[in-house]
Amino acid sequence: MAQTMPAKSPGAEIVSRNPATGEEIGRAPLTMPEEVARAVGRAREAQRNWGEQSLSQRGRLIMKARKIILQEMEEIALLISRETGKPLAEAISMELAPTLDLMQYFARKGANMLQPRRISVGQYALMGRSSYEIYRPLGVIGIVSPWNFPWATPLDEVVMALLAGNTVVLKPSELTPLTGLKIKDVLKRAGLPDGVLQVVTGDGSTGAALVGAGVDKIMFTGSVATGRRVAEAAAK
Repeated sequence: MAQTMPAKSPGAEIVSRNPATGEEIGRAPLTMPEEVARAVGRAREAQRNWGEQSLSQRGRLIMKARKIILQEMEEIALLISRETGKPLAEAISMELAPTLDLMQYFARKGANMLQPRRISVGQYALMGRSSYEIYRPLGVIGIVSPWNFPWATPLDEVVMALLAGNTVVLKPSELTPLTGLKIKDVLKRAGLPDGVLQVVTGDGSTGAALVGAGVDKIMFTGSVATGRRVAEAAAK
């Protein structure tokens, strides 16, 4: 579990605690709304160069990140276990293993999945007309992820968004902020350029700020009540 420090001001922190023991694991910044807006701005600036890279280039970076995860599986699983309280074996089998498979699958199959597709236009083809479905990056993707799968849920979404040429601002649960920061650490060490993935740790106010910061798509996993508020904000 995590405890929010009383003052919501620059420099405030959230405390991550082991739910089984109450032991403090570490601390993360309580990101203010204005900082969230700046993070989205940086992501938008970084998206052009990132989107211009080929899908095979982006795929190679994801595979480098996958290699780092394989090398550090026990360390990452221990962090997940300490922040969520789930057994170490479950952290490996239900969080790390599926994500490793997903990273490899999309890194290898992504180019084929996103290649232009010709669409039948029926008799209009006799008039020399043609139609194609072409995939373009959306831009900046905001991800608000849950505490109970703090590694698999956000990392899967991050990988797919990045491979498609988008940049990402991730807001992990306030109960598992350190796992969210670990995702950024792994991808940065794999060579991800600055600004392409940013993690804004904090509480509900941080998530609300991300939803309202003008991102191009929101990926949310959580309660029905919060989901309704996200949908309302997105509709506006």
